[in-house]
Amino acid sequence: MTTSHARIQGRIAELGVTQQDLANALGMHATLLNHILKGRRTPPADFYERVTAALDRLEAAERAADEARQRVLAGEAA
Repeated sequence: MTTSHARIQGRIAELGVTQQDLANALGMHATLLNHILKGRRTPPADFYERVTAALDRLEAAERAADEARQRVLAGEAA
């Protein structure tokens, strides 16, 4: 596993999402993503840019969900 792949794995874990979630966000099969992250397949040329953008979107969605959850727990209207 390369440093870049380790960073992606770390960010996946940090966000609490799965490889399947990331694969869905990328529009690719989870098996292909896994093979790329394990070094068994060469990633497409734009892979790292697409992954960064997808993880940023997933992070924003998680943040929005957390904020909405906090509002509900505080008794505020959604």
